[in-house]
Amino acid sequence: MTLPVPYLAARTLTVVKPIDTSGAKRIVNLGLNESWLGTAPGAIEAIRASAADVHRYSDPGCKVMRAAIGKQFRLDPARIVCGNGSEELLDAVGRVYARAGDEILFPAYSFLQFNIVAYRIGAKAVEVPLGANFAVDIDMLLAAVTPATRVVFLANPNNPTGVAVPMDEVARLARELPSHIVLVLDAAYAEYVDPAESEATFEIADRHPNVVVTRTFSKAYGLAAARAGWAYAHPEVATALNNVRGIGNVNGMAQAAATVAIAAQGFVKEIRERTAEGRDYLHGRLRALGFELSPSVANFAFARLPGAPAGWAQDTVARLAKQGFIFRSNEDYGLPDWLRITVADQADLDEMLQLLAIEVEAVTGEKLAAGG
Repeated sequence: MTLPVPYLAARTLTVVKPIDTSGAKRIVNLGLNESWLGTAPGAIEAIRASAADVHRYSDPGCKVMRAAIGKQFRLDPARIVCGNGSEELLDAVGRVYARAGDEILFPAYSFLQFNIVAYRIGAKAVEVPLGANFAVDIDMLLAAVTPATRVVFLANPNNPTGVAVPMDEVARLARELPSHIVLVLDAAYAEYVDPAESEATFEIADRHPNVVVTRTFSKAYGLAAARAGWAYAHPEVATALNNVRGIGNVNGMAQAAATVAIAAQGFVKEIRERTAEGRDYLHGRLRALGFELSPSVANFAFARLPGAPAGWAQDTVARLAKQGFIFRSNEDYGLPDWLRITVADQADLDEMLQLLAIEVEAVTGEKLAAGG
């Protein structure tokens, strides 16, 4: 019996990581950067109300959702494209502007989806080395551009490192990048930084027609399961993206929830402030355990235990999962010694940190304080 032969060889690169939680009495997931503070006010009620029309197709143009986003950020709704999460829109950019043999460029240790977008279309993924402390070097990024470069992805703040690129450097990248290359500013974690900085990306897109800004409702707005995201782009780029996105790609309940959530900026401000407090707390506790940290400004810590033996991070993830705490090791990013841990309720963090302290003690031989 013969099987279908794919044009692209099978790969194991994926954002989905199976994990064994057998034996755990409860599960605290600190591995997906979900918000522990719940969903934006009114969003769940909007979902319930829209469920009455689930037998009807949703608006394929997301007109009401786009209008709400445009009103909130003073943007032209005609330049907004909605997606099944921002991941669909990243993929749409790749499909519209790159082909097999072209190059898709991004800083090393960026969101894994950038690599996957290139893989899906047979393009070459080009990862540009970083500076110290995972800092993106704009000069190196620009120097890596070749005649084959078609798309540049920049996640800001980045996942999994949590590191942000200063907005003046982002603006310089947009200014100096050849205008025929699409620059995607993936701002999935924008709500966790100064709103003035995150909204400056829209101004950059207004100045440069080749710039696309992507945003999501999955993180700060607490709509991870609804799968709603959006992009802001030049009218011609928006038209091109609309031509390749799925019909009815944002379901009616997600549209209703996103339309309500985007106006809840007071809630987002609270999320930003409480996440910063929780991140500072988590960073302090991890430092006390001897961890090295990236300068994350997102809703997670990125940490490494110096001197730990090879495989320690993966073994620790596996052991704590069976005790009910999930977080992520990063061997698929080429950073096997690093852990990504989502900011969460302090009581949950304290319980996890007590278990993590035991793992650290086993390596260092030093008794560590379990308290905060």
